[in-house]
Amino acid sequence: MTRVELQYDLVKPLSDVGYERLSRLLSVYGLMSVKLKQDLTGMTIEYDATRLNPDGVDHVLMTNGLSVKRSV
Repeated sequence: MTRVELQYDLVKPLSDVGYERLSRLLSVYGLMSVKLKQDLTGMTIEYDATRLNPDGVDHVLMTNGLSVKRSV
């Protein structure tokens, strides 16, 4: 297993529905953890690189209705 982290900025603040969608992410095969920044402007996603790639993580976030963009 190769653990990799990606940083994301939130395009808009999370709503109650957004928090619910975040909680569902951990049921996605290959996603290890989701950590929100203290100021709630972004998040760190840890994933198993043997199961997913960065584009796959982007796809999971977008299909779950989360408005994010990957940080550089």
